[in-house]
Amino acid sequence: MSSMTDIVFLLLIFFMITSTMVHPNAIKLLIPKQASKKVIVDEFVNIRVSPVGNYYYNNKRVTQTSLEKAIIDISNSPNKTFIKLRTDRGASTGATAPILDVAESYGVKVVLDIR
Repeated sequence: MSSMTDIVFLLLIFFMITSTMVHPNAIKLLIPKQASKKVIVDEFVNIRVSPVGNYYYNNKRVTQTSLEKAIIDISNSPNKTFIKLRTDRGASTGATAPILDVAESYGVKVVLDIR
């Protein structure tokens, strides 16, 4: 019995030493100490997707194709325009995904607001 406790004790020491040598693979982030820039947004464009799947552009009901054209116009404007995309919890992702796809392909920033 005493030899068994010696083996367990040696194994415990071995695992304690080897566990301190293992370094986890972590991502090194350089976080700025202080915010030096403020992002200035000229305007927001409100787009809403209803639970039924209807689209609203600045509180006016529009079709999906006219909404896509409006997003393309936003990307061509010289102002820093962001899209505030408001979706209801009942809205399907199939209705929201085309807006996000067009905005991403034309480089328009989208802020998602789920209610």
